[in-house]
Parts: sequence; structure tokens; C-alpha cells
Amino acid sequence: MKTLEIRRSTLRDAFALFGLIFYMNVIYFFMALSSSSRLRGMQNDSEGNFVNQVCGLITFAVPLYFFIKYKIYLRKSFYHQNLVFIFFLSTVLLSVFWSHEPSISLKRFIAMLSTVFFAGFIVYHYRVQQIAFTVGCMIGLFSLMGLALALVFPEHTFAQEGARQGAFKGIFPEKNAGARINAIAILLLLPYVYRQNRLALVCAFFSLVAVILAKSATGLVLIFAGAASYWYFLTLVKLRVNKSRSVFLISTLIYILIFLIIYANYELFLSTLGRDSTLTDRTRIWELLAPSIDAEYIKGYGFGAFWFTPSADYFLQRWGYIGNAHSGYKETLLNGGIIQLVALIALFFHALLKQYKIINSSFATQYHVGALVIIALMIISNYVAYVIPNYRSTEFLIFCILIISFRNPSSVRNAYLDTQSVRLSSPLR
Repeated sequence: MKTLEIRRSTLRDAFALFGLIFYMNVIYFFMALSSSSRLRGMQNDSEGNFVNQVCGLITFAVPLYFFIKYKIYLRKSFYHQNLVFIFFLSTVLLSVFWSHEPSISLKRFIAMLSTVFFAGFIVYHYRVQQIAFTVGCMIGLFSLMGLALALVFPEHTFAQEGARQGAFKGIFPEKNAGARINAIAILLLLPYVYRQNRLALVCAFFSLVAVILAKSATGLVLIFAGAASYWYFLTLVKLRVNKSRSVFLISTLIYILIFLIIYANYELFLSTLGRDSTLTDRTRIWELLAPSIDAEYIKGYGFGAFWFTPSADYFLQRWGYIGNAHSGYKETLLNGGIIQLVALIALFFHALLKQYKIINSSFATQYHVGALVIIALMIISNYVAYVIPNYRSTEFLIFCILIISFRNPSSVRNAYLDTQSVRLSSPLR
């Protein structure tokens, strides 16, 4: 019986590592090394490829089987803790029925559910400390792998054309996405870096190198803003400011006010970083998309369907195919209109509020402070990139992991006491 228990845990860990490798685009990167197996542009987005479809189906079916077997979805606490997220997913499902391309929207919705189910599987089996350490270290190690592969395949690890030519991508399909993911990895590892965990220090270092080589202002801003925010809120906790809800709220409002002042002068900030106020032509893209957004402002075109409808021709003729609006909020308007955008904003607010409340009741405070900061930064970066709900992005997987709940905050104390020391040999176990 004991042997069977070990085998089950080994299979669980193996599946978790497989899913993380898949959603971190490692499999896609090695497939892309063979040009014969790579689809490009609109063809890739509409047809996908067999390997990704199989991997996505596995990450959908295994958690679904587990949740049905153990009757996870029959628990009232699950619906109570994840009600807003379920509401958002419902708006995505509804958009399939009014979609201009229902088959594409349905495929996108199933792919999103695969990400959500896999995130739920991770959250159910592992504690927040283990998840933060493992995901952060894996991203750092994959960045190291990308640096090593750059010596052999520079054409696949560096941008080869346009204004971004020469910027480091590593294993990620796009340099800005890679920089954001590496920035998140550093923030996930901050508690361990503070404790001078050697593996965390090494992995955070290589993630930082990857961000610098990517020449990404967004990545650097996320790191500095995230580290400063993490320090700010953790200092409040150390001073026991969080024990007084009113004082903690005032301190948070002061922090938000500082952020709003910086945001009001964003053009000056961008010029300091050597970036123009058009956000690398993003504002021009949004202007071209504005008529299409206005035409279906209430319901949108269906999840992921806009780029394959005649309504996109106006944009394609003037700019070409880019696959998304380079803004999660604009893309959401295209996907599901104002209905889905309201649900997304409600989801963001609920996610922040959940972590904010847990900070006041958790013995694993530093990890939930990190989660709060990461979610806040994702909300901001979603303005200039399609982060949420981009079912194919590592960031969306991390977002789902941070917001899905299966346990009550009162159970976190035991989780913290059980995981004070991290086992480097098998961080997920």
C-alpha cells in the first residue's frame, strides 16, 4: 500500500512538471527548431498543431477526471470561493453562442479550460510556497537553457527583424512576453532570495540577465515596481500595520496615490526609458481597431473569433495580421464586448481583494504579498499586452494559480509550518 502511495505521488509530480513545461512553451520552442513543423501567422492561430492539441487535451482531461472522481465540483466552498472566476468563464462560454466563428470560439474556450483545470490541479495538490519556488526556479532554469541554446541557435533565441532585432527571446515566442515572465519569476522567488536560498538566487539571476538582454523596458519596470511594492507591503506587515484594518487601508491608499501620480506623468517616464508615447505603435493599433470595437461594443465577435471574420479586413489591409490587439482590455472587448470586460474587471478586483484579506490572516504572509503584487502588475501590463485571458500565455496560467481557491485561509498556518524548509531535490513534493 505504501508503494502504491509513492507511485501515485510520483505520477502526480510528473504530470505537474509536464504541464508546466508545456505552458512555458518549451515544447513549442523545440518544435519550432524544425521549420517544416512550424505554422506561421494566421494559419498557426486558426489550425494550431497536433502536438499542442494533444498536450492541451492531456492537461484538460487529467484534472477533469480527478475533479470528477473526488467530486470537487460538488463542494459548496469551491463555488463560494471562485464565484467571480466562474462568472467570468461563463461570459466567455456565452460568447461562443453569439460568435461570428463559433467553431474557433469553442476551440479557444476549451483551450482556456485546459489552462484553468491544470491550474486548479496544481493549487489542489501543492501549497503556495511550493508553487512559488518551483515555478520561479523553472522559469529561471529555462532562461539559462535559452542562453545556452543561443550559442547554437541564435536565429531562434534572438529577434531577427524589426525594431526589436537582436533582443533576446530565449525559449519564449516573443521577447516582451519572455521579459514579463522572467520578471514574474523574480518576484515569485523574492521570499527565497531574501532567505539566501542558493537555487533561488541562481535562478533569479538568470531571469534578470534574460530581461536585460531582452532590452525590455516593461520587464525592468515590472521588476523594480514589483520589488518596491513587495518591500512596501511586507514592511507594513512587519510593523504590524496590517493588524489595524483602517491604518492598513490608509497605507494602501497612499501607495495607490503614489502610483497614480507616476502614471499621470507616464510620458515623461517613457521618454526617460527611451520609449515613445505611442507604446511602440500600440496606440496606432488601437486606433485602427476602434471602429471594429464600436461595431460590436455590447457582445463582441466571440472569444478569439475577430481576427478570422470579415470585420478584421479593414485592420489587416492597413497593418497586417498580428493575432491580438496588444492589450488584454481591447482584446476582451473584441472577444465579448462590454459584457466580458465588466466580468474581467470584477475578476481583477476580486483577485486583489482576496489576497489583500489573506495578508491579514495568513502565516505565509510574504508569499501572499508576492501574489498580491504579481496580480496588480498583471492588471497593469494587461493594458499594453494580451496577458489575460490569453489561454496560451504562461502569465495567464500563473494568474489562474494565484486566484483559484480550494482551501480556506485558516488552513494556511498548517501549510506554512509544514513547508518551512524547501526540498531542493523535489520542490513540488
